[in-house]
Amino acid sequence: MSYCVNCGVELDKSATKCVLCNTPIHNPNEKTDATAPTPFAVTPIKVDAVKKKFVAIIVSYIMLIPNIVCTLLGLFFTEDKLWFIHVLSASALAWIVFVFPFITKKPRPYLMWAFNTVAIALYVLVFHAMGMGGGEKWYIGIALPTIAIVSACAFYFLYWARQRRRHWTSFVLHAFVDLVICLTVNGVCLMLSNHIVSGEIVFICDICCLALVFFWTYANKSKKVRAWLAKKMFI
Repeated sequence: MSYCVNCGVELDKSATKCVLCNTPIHNPNEKTDATAPTPFAVTPIKVDAVKKKFVAIIVSYIMLIPNIVCTLLGLFFTEDKLWFIHVLSASALAWIVFVFPFITKKPRPYLMWAFNTVAIALYVLVFHAMGMGGGEKWYIGIALPTIAIVSACAFYFLYWARQRRRHWTSFVLHAFVDLVICLTVNGVCLMLSNHIVSGEIVFICDICCLALVFFWTYANKSKKVRAWLAKKMFI
């Protein structure tokens, strides 16, 4: 039995070089048998790719079953007849965000952005209409401005990311900048709507994210820090 002198991996009799480090094999006590069967397939095995639409159909059927069950339970077996609407709306939002992209023939990020924005706005509207929104002006005064700002930041992020290739630290920095903008707008909306405690919590999170913006700004400009982060995060 032969072993690689460089990495120590066990070698097959038919091998002429190490399969891991490509070091040539030279063992005077054991000759290489080129006629011996190799442990690896000689011809590549062709595996048919799974069609995205097929995956979308399967996932849709899986998501449809609990929705049907919850609808029947809500209509005929529980006192609260409309609780299943939360399940239906949440499933519809999840389907648009995660399943709908599999239906398109090629990636359409701007179309996905538009669909997701409308889906989130409608889902929050259902949440508010069911009496869980926290006031009549909650949807217009807090929810819609927050959704609009988050959607605008997401649109700009898509546009910015598709212009040219960038370092991964730039994406992290940009994500935190967008998060700071969204939290600031949400905090202002909460304060103006007299949700003082919630607004203070949002501003505390905003300050933490702002501190991370300064860190990632420095990391994005320093090659040494970027190399250290890439090593620590295995990127």
